[in-house]
Parts: sequence; structure tokens; C-alpha cells
Amino acid sequence: MNMISFRKRNKLLEEASRVQIYLDGFGSPENDERRIARIGDSGEHMIVRNFPLPDRYRPDYIDLLILLDDFPARPPIGIYVLHKQNAALIEQLSSRFNAYRDKAFHSAPAIRNFTWICYSYADNAWRYRDDAPERGDNTAKFLAGFFAELSK
Repeated sequence: MNMISFRKRNKLLEEASRVQIYLDGFGSPENDERRIARIGDSGEHMIVRNFPLPDRYRPDYIDLLILLDDFPARPPIGIYVLHKQNAALIEQLSSRFNAYRDKAFHSAPAIRNFTWICYSYADNAWRYRDDAPERGDNTAKFLAGFFAELSK
């Protein structure tokens, strides 16, 4: 397991808390399970269960993986979705974003059995504020931007 500093771990937990607050602003998904954001044990990724999707998507939720290995220096590069359980949704998402099964671009790593969704936040103009993360760019804003793009 990759060891991360106590300080970085705390910052990532704060990010997960901000994402959780964002998720809690949505109603329950069709599966009636709670929307959850959590940091992986290594601190290199965040898992978002039951991420909300706009009404035109069926189902109206999807599980996402976001790599945070360069956090807070850079925004996440794209979004990963486990392919097998989400093939129909990925097809719907690919009408809005480029999606690559078992591949990734722009310095994002390919992850086997995942589809990489090419989403860049604010043209990668990431301005994280260490002194006030809620005021600068953060993971919750990254995901809110993704949702907004899906809603267009």
C-alpha cells in the first residue's frame, strides 16, 4: 500500500466530506441506496457511489472512480467507470463525452475493466486554495462541473 502523509490524508478526507455534502443535496437514486463519497485506503483515489445523473439518463445514478494521486497540485484527469456493470450508461455518456474502454489519454492511466470518461474541469485551470479549499477549486466542484456538462 502506498503511504501518504497525515496532512494529505486529512485534506483528502476533507475533500470527501465536501463531495458528500454535494451528494446529499440530491434526492435518492432509483436504487434507494445512499450516495457515498470515500477515499481509498492508499489515498490515491475517491470512489463515489450512486453519483446522480440528470433525468434523461437511466438509471439516474452511476458509481465513479476519480484518481487523486496528484491532489492538490492538479485536478483529476477524467472519470473512471467500471465497464461491466455500466455498459448501457457508458453508451449514453459517450454521446456527451469521449469514452475509452481499458484506455485513457492526457496522462491519465488506463485501468483494466474501466472506461475512462474524458472530462476536464475548467480547461484544467485548477486553483486549489490550501488556506480555504472551499473557496478554490476542489473535487466537489469538479463533480458539480461534470454533472452540469451532463445536464446540457
